[in-house]
Amino acid sequence: MKKIEEIRAAWKQQPDSFPVFLKENLDIFPYITSEQKKENEALIQEFFRRIQKKIQKKPGETEAQKQWEEELEQEFCDFLQKEKMLSLSEWMSRELLDAFTCETKSFVNRVRSFDETLNEAQIWQTLRNYFIYAMIVEMQGETQNAKNPILAYSLLYPYTDNYIDDEQILPKEKERYNRMIASRLKEEPVFPQNPLEEKTCRLLDMILNEYKGMERKKVAWTLLQLLEAQNCSIRQQKAALPEEEILEISIRKGSASVLADYLFSTVDWLEYEEVFYLKFGFLLQLVDDLQDIEEDRRTGSHTLMTTAYEQQTRIRGQQYLEQRVNRLLWFSWNVIREFKPRNPGLKGFILKNCVEITLLTAAINPQFFSKKYLLALEPYLPLSLEFLKKIKKQQYMGM
Repeated sequence: MKKIEEIRAAWKQQPDSFPVFLKENLDIFPYITSEQKKENEALIQEFFRRIQKKIQKKPGETEAQKQWEEELEQEFCDFLQKEKMLSLSEWMSRELLDAFTCETKSFVNRVRSFDETLNEAQIWQTLRNYFIYAMIVEMQGETQNAKNPILAYSLLYPYTDNYIDDEQILPKEKERYNRMIASRLKEEPVFPQNPLEEKTCRLLDMILNEYKGMERKKVAWTLLQLLEAQNCSIRQQKAALPEEEILEISIRKGSASVLADYLFSTVDWLEYEEVFYLKFGFLLQLVDDLQDIEEDRRTGSHTLMTTAYEQQTRIRGQQYLEQRVNRLLWFSWNVIREFKPRNPGLKGFILKNCVEITLLTAAINPQFFSKKYLLALEPYLPLSLEFLKKIKKQQYMGM
């Protein structure tokens, strides 16, 4: 509870004014010229054209598929060498990039081996968590790896999150499923009743069996905290909640999810680092909520982002969502900048990209923001507002 209050206080201390740190740190967030934007856009268009063409030619024979996958991987590698948005080739050494690529491939292969029925979207869901873990591993000064705990933890997302978010499943069924998970984490007798529950239990065992004694208890406790937060988040789907309650749910859910990644990344746990990763998890939760604002409004799910927008629709002239995004940008800037990781090599990359993904998410959802605000963000975007609008339109058309 003390750490939750610390995160809440840190959040509320942030300004809700426009993030002037962008202007004041042009070495990190340089103005991106229209010429550079056009170059980025042309590279993206060419990359997707080549990938779509390659996907359409996927062979049916197993042996031919192996070569096809290697060619597809080479397309991604070539793109990463040329792109100037993430600029991974500038932040990562050749050795680190190779290690990152190798372990990512190993991770995906093991995901597919565990469950061949997972579709590409679900595999991507596991990868999103794995990439966060890989960044933490690097900041901790550890060797890149895809061991059982992170494999199992990442695989839990397509099962647990999607089940909890499914509107067709009754709340009482979701609650029963979560009680089963809690019992397994408490090492109480559990009797799985369907394939989903069997897979979930196998994954929980893959995590816990890597630990003993107090370490096992700490990992189990962290997963129980995440489970409790997911239980609370079910209430967000039912009815409007007080903003303070939504804030606490967001803190609990986001912070516990990334704390688990941290615990799996190293065996030498420090309270200073734990506090940072709790804040970092909350930050990423808010980024997710901003990315999902359109879907959440459609389904009636209440987050800090949807409630801010609903408030500004009731009170004309007040841009509450813009203020909330500003606060998120300030929170990202101050929390990450103040952290002193054991290996600071990728800290700048993480800081820059957490800010930029927030800017891009706002820009790709122009219906929620004023034209004035979007124009103020545009100099720091790697792509033009017009191009982002075009991308979103293509997504809706299934292109």
